[in-house]
Amino acid sequence: MKRSTAEFPCFGPGPAALGGARIHLLGADILLNERVSWCPPGVRRSQPVSCYLVRGRSGSVLVDTGIRLHEPRILRQLDGLLAPGEPLSIVLTRTEMECCLNLPAIEARFPVEAVWYTGGITVPRAAATAKRVSVEPGTSLEAEVMDGVVLEFVSPLLRLLPTLWVFDPESEVLLTSDAFTHGSGAGSDPRDGLHKFRWFSEADTRPIAQDVVRTVRGRGVAAIGPGYGAPFVGREECAREAERLAAAISEMGSR
Repeated sequence: MKRSTAEFPCFGPGPAALGGARIHLLGADILLNERVSWCPPGVRRSQPVSCYLVRGRSGSVLVDTGIRLHEPRILRQLDGLLAPGEPLSIVLTRTEMECCLNLPAIEARFPVEAVWYTGGITVPRAAATAKRVSVEPGTSLEAEVMDGVVLEFVSPLLRLLPTLWVFDPESEVLLTSDAFTHGSGAGSDPRDGLHKFRWFSEADTRPIAQDVVRTVRGRGVAAIGPGYGAPFVGREECAREAERLAAAISEMGSR
């Protein structure tokens, strides 16, 4: 008999469950320093790098696959969370290395039915069905990614490459890929998460800032789970961090 989601253990380096037993954070910490491409100058601290498992009633959805450094840990975490033979789909928020490198190892160990992604890069896979989705920037698309698991793919204006933010209406959790990555406890600075978006200095960033706030406030987001950086939990905190991030984006832009 298949276990209920409430019976599954929690894993992860931080707040391991977002939205009750519905979404679990997987991964571990890295040392954030000048060797990490998204690290601002002069920063040296630990930072979680995460992927997320969305639990369904007849299967689960893994959003991103984590970095290769964490492959053994992520496989162990999935072993503890998934029932034997449980169907799995994977959603890639970006086709970049920190999002997709563990896909072959996961597919070799678990019954991956489909890999959902955006952009034009072919993702590494063996037998799983590739499902490429195209969502216009600033819009969203709902999809039944696994039987009974309907997710909203949000295409943000805050992006370098084609990017998906993933919103789960059931738990009201928003998974934000390479955005909202500044969470590190007291004194976190939203500008720390914008190092890779240096092109902002040449752009009018006001529409991008407005899109961030609209995406979070318009959905009543209860928790934000970034690909790297600590999650934000609680509607008030999520709305506040969206406003702080939007202000930082606006300040970086040209007029």
